Amino acid sequence: MTKCIEPLKTTSQLGLFTLSYMLQEFKSHPLWVKMMAHQSDATCFSKALEGDTKAAHQLITNLSPKAHALAWRILGDSAEAEDIVQGAFIKLFETKQYDGKSALSTYLHTIVTRLCFDKLRANGSHKLDYGFESDELMSDNALNPIESLEKKQSDSNVQHAMLFLNARQRAALALWAYHDASIPEIAKATGIEVNAAHQLLHRAKINLRKKMEELGYD
Repeated sequence: MTKCIEPLKTTSQLGLFTLSYMLQEFKSHPLWVKMMAHQSDATCFSKALEGDTKAAHQLITNLSPKAHALAWRILGDSAEAEDIVQGAFIKLFETKQYDGKSALSTYLHTIVTRLCFDKLRANGSHKLDYGFESDELMSDNALNPIESLEKKQSDSNVQHAMLFLNARQRAALALWAYHDASIPEIAKATGIEVNAAHQLLHRAKINLRKKMEELGYD
């Protein structure tokens, strides 16, 4: 009887050891870290809505840098971007419409993008147009201008070139390249259909590369 039980016990111990090792490996994976960060943000948001000022402060600290970076890439002005982020947090806390279906940061970035568009409309100095010219509809196989260009160019050069694009294209590029947004998330943030968002990002990539070459940033 003992000889039969002992191997099973050893196998069980080995299984637990393997499972423990796999869990430790998974917890160090970027996706796990990102998931836990999203969960932490959602928890802070819930506590903030209940009046926990410490949680509210922590949430703002966690989400402000990327939200500001997004607004800056769309507007091209750091001070204006700061105003947008402040407005976005006010709207986030006042409307209380976050449903938890996406990361809180993704929801906040949608608010930031929409507020940026509102500001540009109010200024009347930038087009939100996402129309295209026929010569833009070309293949963009393996075309990832931001990643490839930033290997050779400074971020300021890329940002300078992006400012020559229309606002929707800037937003699509910023969300995709710097905030890991999916096409559906870009569509929601920019207020267009998914298929239109795919075309928008496609054109933005092409136009950015063209402008980088025109500016001598190639």
